[in-house]
Amino acid sequence: MKKYLLLALFLCGCTYSERKERAHHAAEQYVKDFLNPRGLETVSFGELERLRRVTALDSSLNYAHINADDSQKVKKYIDSENFQRPDRAPANIRQADSIAKGRLYYYSLLYIFKVDSAGHKKMMRYKFEMDTAFRVLSAVDVTDNHNREF
Repeated sequence: MKKYLLLALFLCGCTYSERKERAHHAAEQYVKDFLNPRGLETVSFGELERLRRVTALDSSLNYAHINADDSQKVKKYIDSENFQRPDRAPANIRQADSIAKGRLYYYSLLYIFKVDSAGHKKMMRYKFEMDTAFRVLSAVDVTDNHNREF
């Protein structure tokens, strides 16, 4: 039994490490391709965070005190809301399907690197958002942003 537990822990650890490597490679490749910096030198990567987008249906479910993972209650709530507001029916069905199939998840990562700027090394920070296939959805320069969230 202990062998299986160790094997499961090993496999989970490898999966997370593989995700981190893929995300790091995607961010670095994005910077190389689109910014084309001279003397690119990686300083560090922030923590890879798995986040979920919030939909209008999530807000409605939260207001009704229904957990989005409870599919029976969600279906019942959607049927009730669709009866009251038929104009919301297509959006509710699409959002419920996205919630059920896990399509709303994405990854966020902070990438810190140095580039050559007129003979001086300049430190830059970019915040990346990637889909679950690690394709870059957005890259924002947060070098001069002094918020604590980065």
